Amino acid sequence: KLDVMMAGNDGRRMVYVQNGNLHVLDVARGTVADIRVTVPSDHWRMRNRVINPRKYVHFMDVANDGKSIILEARGDVYVVPSDKKQDTLNLSATSASRERLPRVSPDGKWVCFFSDKTGEYQLYRQSIGGGPWFQLTDGKFAYPYRPVWSPDGKKILFGTKHFRIYVLDVKTKKLTKVDEYHQLKNDEFTWEIDDYGWAPDSDWLCYTKVAENRNSVVNLYRLSDKKRVVLTDDFYDNLNPRFDKNGKYLYYLSSRNFNVQMDIYEDDHILNSPYTPVVVQLQAGEKPPFAERAAVPDGDKDKKTAKSDKKEKKGPEFRIDLTGLSARTFPLPVKPGNDLYLKAGDGKVLYGSVDKWVEHDYDAVFKPNRSTRVSLHIFDMEKQKEVKPAGQVQDFRLSPDGSQLITHNSTGYHVTTVDKAYSSKKFGDALNLSRMVYTVDTLAEYNQIFSDAWRWWRDFFYDKNLHGHDWKKLREQYRSYIPYVTNRNGLNWLISQMVGEVSVGHAYIFGGDMNSIRLPENRSRVYPALLGADLVPDAKAKRYRFATIFGPTKYNLDVTGPLARPDVKVAKGDYLIAINNHNISDTDNWYRYLQVVSGETVSLTVSSYADGKEARTYRITPTFSERRLRYAHWLAHNIDYVLKKTDGQVGYMHINDMSDAGIGEFDKFWRAFRYKKGIIIDVRRNSGGWTEYFLIDKLERKMVAYNVLTGMNPMRYPGAASTAKYVAISNEYNGSDGEAFIEHFKASKLGKVVGVPSWGGLVGIINGQLTVDNGTVYQPNNSFYGKEGKWWVENHGADPDITVDNDPASVMAGKDPQLDKAIQVVLDEINKEGKPEIPVQHPAYPIR
Repeated sequence: KLDVMMAGNDGRRMVYVQNGNLHVLDVARGTVADIRVTVPSDHWRMRNRVINPRKYVHFMDVANDGKSIILEARGDVYVVPSDKKQDTLNLSATSASRERLPRVSPDGKWVCFFSDKTGEYQLYRQSIGGGPWFQLTDGKFAYPYRPVWSPDGKKILFGTKHFRIYVLDVKTKKLTKVDEYHQLKNDEFTWEIDDYGWAPDSDWLCYTKVAENRNSVVNLYRLSDKKRVVLTDDFYDNLNPRFDKNGKYLYYLSSRNFNVQMDIYEDDHILNSPYTPVVVQLQAGEKPPFAERAAVPDGDKDKKTAKSDKKEKKGPEFRIDLTGLSARTFPLPVKPGNDLYLKAGDGKVLYGSVDKWVEHDYDAVFKPNRSTRVSLHIFDMEKQKEVKPAGQVQDFRLSPDGSQLITHNSTGYHVTTVDKAYSSKKFGDALNLSRMVYTVDTLAEYNQIFSDAWRWWRDFFYDKNLHGHDWKKLREQYRSYIPYVTNRNGLNWLISQMVGEVSVGHAYIFGGDMNSIRLPENRSRVYPALLGADLVPDAKAKRYRFATIFGPTKYNLDVTGPLARPDVKVAKGDYLIAINNHNISDTDNWYRYLQVVSGETVSLTVSSYADGKEARTYRITPTFSERRLRYAHWLAHNIDYVLKKTDGQVGYMHINDMSDAGIGEFDKFWRAFRYKKGIIIDVRRNSGGWTEYFLIDKLERKMVAYNVLTGMNPMRYPGAASTAKYVAISNEYNGSDGEAFIEHFKASKLGKVVGVPSWGGLVGIINGQLTVDNGTVYQPNNSFYGKEGKWWVENHGADPDITVDNDPASVMAGKDPQLDKAIQVVLDEINKEGKPEIPVQHPAYPIR
C-alpha cells in the first residue's frame, strides 16, 4: 500500500488519502470507513492529440550535402529538408518508445539512433527515407551516449554511463570495448562521457580519460592492432580531441593559460581565460603549421628518415608518426578563453566560448544545456585567421565530413557550409520546422517516461542496491497505477512515490508537457500586489495603521520599496485612508483594491490622522513580491542587534545559499567583520548548492604575523585572515550543501554550532535527465561520508553542538532564541581567550 497522505481531522475523526481513495478513521471506535467519490470527467488532458514538437528538440545532426537535417524531437527521429518546400519525415513515429541521439551516416543513406523499444536502450539503424529498423546491439551496457559513424560508414563509436567506450562493427554487430575508467570529472555537474572522435582512416580514434587529479588526458587508439597511445599527460587539463578531416592534424582544448585576474581586495584570484586551442602535427618532418618558412630550403628532406607508423591501407593516405608526436603540439595563434565544444572540419577548427564562467556553464562542458550561450569561433589553418560569426548559439555540430554546420540559437536551427560561415560570418537560413508533426499518445508516452525515470534511478543512484529495495518489483507495483493517472502532474506524483520508497533527499521530479488551457493572448494577467509595508488594524480609530515600511537598508541600498522613497511621505503610525478613492476601514480587506496588471499604478491616500485630516495622496507602483524587502529588513535588524548586544565586538552574516550568490554574500560580510573578535555565521534556511568549501577556505586562514610600518598601526598578516571566534547557527530549513558546511565547519573545529538538526538531505544530484516532454528527473547520485567512516547527514541532518529551538511563541513575539544563544556562546569564547598567539606589541627595534 501507499503511504497515508493529506490527513485532516475534526477532533473526532481523521480523514486521509491512501491508495488513491478517501478513508475516514473513527478514533474512538477504531473503525475505518471508505468514502467513494465519483467525479465525472472527460479526462481531456489524457486525450491523444497532434502537436508540432519543435519545443522538444533534444539533438541535431546534418548530412554531408546539407540537404537533410536530423532532429530528435519528443523522442522521435525527424528528417527535415533544408529545402523549405519539401515535407518533413518522422522516421520513428511512436510515443511508446524513445529514440535518442540520431546520427546520419557519411554516405547520407542511413540514420543510427538509440531506442528503448525493447525495454533497454539499444542501437539501431534505419534508412534515411524510412522503412524497417535494424537492431545493432542486444546487450545491456547502461545508459548510452553520443554515437559517431566512422568515416567509411562501417563502424559506430559510442560511450556509456559506466565510462566505457565501444566500437560497433555495423555489418557483423561485433562490439569492441576500447577503454574504461572510473574517475568522474567533477562531483557536482557532469557525468557524461562524450569526448571522442574518429581519424579519417576509420582505424585510429581519439578520446580523453580523466586522471586522478581530475585533469583529462588525450589518448589515441588503433582498432586494427589495439595499439594505445597516451598523447598528453595529466599536467594540464585537455578536452575535445578531434582529427582534422584532411588527415594532417589533431586538435584539442588545453587549459594551460595561467595568467590570472587579481581581486582588488588582495583575497582571491581567478583564471578567467584558461583554455587554448592547440594543434598536433601528425606527420613528422613538416614545417610547423604557424612558422613563416620551412627550415629545409628544398622541402622536407628529413621526411624519409622520420620513423613512420604507417599502416598499409586503401584510400587516401593517412599516417601518424608516433615518434616525437607530443612535441609537435602548437598553440593556435588566438587569444586564450573560456572555450568549449571544439570540433574539427577540413582545414578548419571550430569551438565555442563564453565571456566568463557563471554557475550554469559548468554542466555545459560536455554537452550543451538550456542556459549557456556561446560565441562561435572558426579558425582557418591555411589563412591562420580566426573569425566569429555574429550572435551566439546554444549548440552547433558538423556533418560527418566536417563541411556542413548546423547551429541552434534563439531564432531556430540554421544550416550552412563551414566555408560560408567563415567567409560571411553568418549562420545561414533558418530551417522550416512548421511541417514537423507528432501524435501524442498520452498513455503510451506516460509509460515511456515512467520507464526512463525507473532506468535513470537504476543506473545513476549512488547505491546500486537502491537501499536494499527490489527495484524491479517496485517498477511493476507503481506502473500498475498509470492507467489511473489523469494528468502530467499526476505522473510526476506517481514517479515521486516510487522513488520515495528509497527514502532519500533531492529526489526531484518536475515539469513536462502539462497540456494546459491557454488564455487568449490579449488577456492581461492580473496580480495581487503589495505595498511593501506591514499594516495593523486600529479598532479605536477604525483604520489600518502603518507598522513597518520596508525599503533600502544601509547594507542593501539596491532594494526598493513602493513607499520607501523621498517623494512619498508615509511614516510609521500613519493611517491608510483610501486606495484608488475607495475608503478603507479596519474591517475592510484592503488587498482587494490591489489587483493590478504589470506596471499599473494605484492611488494611495494616507494621513497622520484617522479622520483623514491633512491627507496626502500619492501615485505608487505596488510590488508583486516583498521577499527581498522583508529579507533586507530582517538581515539589517540581525546585524545591528548583534553589534549592539556585543558592544561592536561580534559581526553577523547570513548566507542564503551555497552558490555564486552565496559566495558574494559571504565575501561582503567577511570584508566587513573579519577583524572583529567574533563572527556569527547564520546558515538557517540555506537552500544549498555546492560552494561551501569556498567559505571554509577563508574561515580556515590563519594569521601568522603583523606588518609594522613607521607611524602606522600594526597590520595583520595575511590581511585576508581572521582571528575571530566563530559560531554557526543552523536549523531544520538548512539543506544540502548548507548541511555540508555545518559538517565541514565541525570537522575543521572552527567553532560551535547552535540550533537544531538540519534538513537531512546530502545525497546530491549531478545530471538531471530530460524526459521526452521536457520534464526533469533527478536521481541522487553523490553521497558523502566523513573521516569517521559514517555517512553524513542523510535522513538525519547535521547536528548542532548546542540544541536550541525557535519555538513558535518566541518567534511570534519577535524573539530569536537561537541567535541569542549564539551571541552568548561567542562572547563566552571571547572572554575565556588567553594570551594572543602573536603579541600585539612589536618587539624592540634592532640596533645594528
